[in-house]
Amino acid sequence: MAEYEHLYDDMELFYEELEIMRVSGTMNMYGAPKWLEDNYDLSRKEAVYVFLAWCDFKEEEQEKLLTC
Repeated sequence: MAEYEHLYDDMELFYEELEIMRVSGTMNMYGAPKWLEDNYDLSRKEAVYVFLAWCDFKEEEQEKLLTC
């Protein structure tokens, strides 16, 4: 979405941070958007966009694993 184009350069960093949180189990992932807001100074809408994009990425990753 063009509205969030300014975030694209940082998506890899966001995905890495979210994956670290997921694997470590330090946080319920439903709290991740608030964490993104607090740690990266994102608006609520931006944080939710990043989180949902990461969720879609993880779903696609899982689907690829299942079709191999």
